[in-house]
Amino acid sequence: MSDPQTEANRASARRFIEQVGRGILDDSLLGDDPKWWVPGIGTIDRPTFEGFVRGFHDACATPPDMKVTGITADADRVAVEATCQAQLRDGTQYDNSYHFLLVFEDGKIVLAKEYNDTRHSAETVGAMLVRQPTA
Repeated sequence: MSDPQTEANRASARRFIEQVGRGILDDSLLGDDPKWWVPGIGTIDRPTFEGFVRGFHDACATPPDMKVTGITADADRVAVEATCQAQLRDGTQYDNSYHFLLVFEDGKIVLAKEYNDTRHSAETVGAMLVRQPTA
């Protein structure tokens, strides 16, 4: 059995991914200056990540269905597997698989690394998302 902080991080990671799937960034889960690493872009700051989340949700005709399919937690590092499906405004079906590595400090997410099928993302939502500058 894991220690209480690891279990709290696991629960926070699940909540974070589920909320991002709904377009929400919950301040109570995030450190003061969280960073995200996104394939093909690199490390970005919170405002840039919020822009990507907003852009993705704007591209969807139906609310995205983000489902957590697995979680592994070890102290301050939590790995989350997830899937996301949505009908896009142009009629395309978005169906991607994700792996997130979330790093915690004092129970707050300070780094999120996102891995997904970048080809599928580029072919479906890539043209709809404006490339944001990196931090």
